[in-house]
Amino acid sequence: MKQSIFFSLCLVPVCVLAAEPQPGSSATTSPHVMVRAAATQWGDAPAALPRGAQAAVLSGDPGKPGAFTIRLKAPAGYRVPRHWHPTDEQVTVIEGGLSLSMGDGSNAHAADFVAGDYVLLPAKMQHEATTRDGAILQINSTGPFEVNYINPADDPRKQAAAKAVEGKH
Repeated sequence: MKQSIFFSLCLVPVCVLAAEPQPGSSATTSPHVMVRAAATQWGDAPAALPRGAQAAVLSGDPGKPGAFTIRLKAPAGYRVPRHWHPTDEQVTVIEGGLSLSMGDGSNAHAADFVAGDYVLLPAKMQHEATTRDGAILQINSTGPFEVNYINPADDPRKQAAAKAVEGKH
């Protein structure tokens, strides 16, 4: 009996050591990230969103597979026309207010959100976002980030391409 207790106690450190990721191993996860609100580096929002908003990548890379977190600063009157994403989108209102029209057909509903509120938009759920007075949103999702507009004419990438063609004539 004493031998089995001794043997079990000897295995505990071995199991703990085996479970710890080794330096340089693929078991290591995302890097440690800290972002102070005052130090946020804002830039233009992705081309898939209407002009006027600013974005900051907090962690991950929205253009690549994997988890990412971004902040979006939307000016007063900003609107993202009805669209959907191929992955879940988690939105937290950091400042201001956000109005969302979600779902389609008989599942359509709308809601207003204020600072501190959270909403999970499941993959492929149609939604439209607007802000009357401006907002800062935190968006957590899985990349690559894609925006699929219900009405292709609403897609700012296509609008920019059409203007570029017009400019050549």
